[in-house]
Amino acid sequence: MRSLLFVSIALVACDPQVDVPQTCIPPSGDVVDACGSSHDAGVGAQPGTPDAGTVPTGSVGADGGTVDRLWFATTGDTRPSSCNDTVTYPKAAIAEIATAMKALKVQFTVDLGDHMYVCSDVGGLTMAQLDTAATTQMGYYMTAIGNGPSTWWMTMGNHECDAAYNKHQSCIVGGAHDPNFAAYMSALARPQAYFFTDVQTTAGLARFVMIADDSWDATQSQWLKDTLTYADAHAKYTIIARHHPVQGSRTGTAEILSILGGHKYTLILTAHNHDYEHDTSTWSARSTVVGLGGAGGYWGFATVEQKADGTLQFIQRDANGNPVNAAWSVSPQ
Repeated sequence: MRSLLFVSIALVACDPQVDVPQTCIPPSGDVVDACGSSHDAGVGAQPGTPDAGTVPTGSVGADGGTVDRLWFATTGDTRPSSCNDTVTYPKAAIAEIATAMKALKVQFTVDLGDHMYVCSDVGGLTMAQLDTAATTQMGYYMTAIGNGPSTWWMTMGNHECDAAYNKHQSCIVGGAHDPNFAAYMSALARPQAYFFTDVQTTAGLARFVMIADDSWDATQSQWLKDTLTYADAHAKYTIIARHHPVQGSRTGTAEILSILGGHKYTLILTAHNHDYEHDTSTWSARSTVVGLGGAGGYWGFATVEQKADGTLQFIQRDANGNPVNAAWSVSPQ
């Protein structure tokens, strides 16, 4: 009887409708505390808390689409904290994030890279074991995002290439076998790790450019220049997605920054640092780090909404979709 009473009390204490969210104790494992821990701003709201105003409409698929106004979500850095530690993959964290995105009725998600942490220089794993670990971790990610928006554009992170992480070498389609890159490319289901998609809005064309930092070669370099040159002439919005930030000491390949600096850009979305950052002193305050996908113990995402005046409004959110900190906006390029 006492055990039943204890369970009953515990359930009441973790009910977000009860006005005592700080009494909730996060469960063990990789479950995100829905009652409101410090990681989700302590608000305790359930996924699906609606935003005020009219939800933008439209249809966006794997290769783009048409909308009245852009309304999308973004996050990155979803992996275990240690190499080859598949059992601690943050499955529940990214599933909750994806669920919250879908509840907000965003049109699509822009992922910012790192979906696994599998290392050939740790644990003495065979190639077959590395393949299994990479495929399993990538599978956990794909299963979890099935809870979210049906359109989910992925970006390659440094951990999608074991050679990049351990040997500072690129992973190239048709090159030497890399377990992480093979698992990622299978999930991505595109001919190259880099790609662009176009979304037509009532205000003009929005081009989304997904750069593969760790699949960099001369071919991608020329592709990026051509893709951005077209956007300069035809797009009202150019949204860049890459894994490495564009400021600080972890920016990756210098040539990428040089190319970006020579073209127009509305937003530069990045991750890699396992946190949220918005540097207003560089890149015209148009770059941000959204590494909130579960790798660093900080869970959340961000949304971007195209407003009636043409600006894009950026809002950081916790894992349940609740706004965190002040919103900020940028004009078209």
